[in-house]
Amino acid sequence: MERYGLFKRFRRGGCMWVCPANDLKEAKTLMQDLARKTGNEHFVRDFVLRRTVASSLESVKAAATAAQ
Repeated sequence: MERYGLFKRFRRGGCMWVCPANDLKEAKTLMQDLARKTGNEHFVRDFVLRRTVASSLESVKAAATAAQ
């Protein structure tokens, strides 16, 4: 079983499984690409730690802060 799962969060609540990943860096890159293309928030869940380890919403905020 893969360690990470990529999910899409809908604007009205709820989320949907997108795909698995073994590598966190790969999962984050895919998450950011999908968020850019769809306009929806995506997040990466670590199944070993049982928590969310990355969110496209956080990535957007960090990029905006860095640009200032």
